[in-house]
Amino acid sequence: MLSRIKEYALKHNVPIITDAGLLFLKEAISTYQIKDVLEIGTAIGYSALAMASYGCKVDTFERDEDMIIDAMKHFDMFDEQKQITLFPFDALTYNQDLRTYDLIFIDAAKAQYKNFFEKYNKYLREDGIVICDNLSFHNLTPDMVNRHTRQLLRKIDTFKNFLTMHSDFNTTFFDVGDGMSISQRKMK
Repeated sequence: MLSRIKEYALKHNVPIITDAGLLFLKEAISTYQIKDVLEIGTAIGYSALAMASYGCKVDTFERDEDMIIDAMKHFDMFDEQKQITLFPFDALTYNQDLRTYDLIFIDAAKAQYKNFFEKYNKYLREDGIVICDNLSFHNLTPDMVNRHTRQLLRKIDTFKNFLTMHSDFNTTFFDVGDGMSISQRKMK
C-alpha cells in the first residue's frame, strides 16, 4: 500500500516524508505509545496512512483541493478500518474545536510552523508530543538559494529558536530525514 502511494508521489512530484523520517515517526509512535494523532499537512495521505497502519487514529488537515482529492482516493482504497478523518480546510483558519491528541505531526507550510504550533498545542494531551518535519529543509544554506528561499530558511531558523526557548516544552532536534524535532510538554 505505502509503496504504491510513494511511487505515485515520485511520479507526480508530491513531497512526502523521507523513508528515514517515516521510520523515526514509527519509532516515536511506539516509544510514546501514541494512539491519537493530529496531522497538519495531509498531501496525498502517505504519512496518515502509515500512522494508521501503526495503529493510530489520525485526524489530518489539507487545504489544497487537488491533494484532498488524491488523499481521499488513497484513504478510500487503503484505510479499511476508517482510522483517518480528513479535514479539507486550511489549518490556520479552521475555528472549530478538536479532540485531544497524543501526537501533533506538523508537515505543512514551513513558514507557518510557529502559527500551527501555537494554535494547536492546546489540543495536545498533557504527556503528548509534537513532531515537526523538514527542519533542515534539504540542508540548504542562505548562500545557495534565492531571496524567497532565504526568507523561508530564516523563518525555519526562527521557529527552531522558538522551540528551543519555549517555556512549556522540551524540544530535541534530530538529524533524521530532512530534519525533525520532538517537543514534549514539561510536566508541572
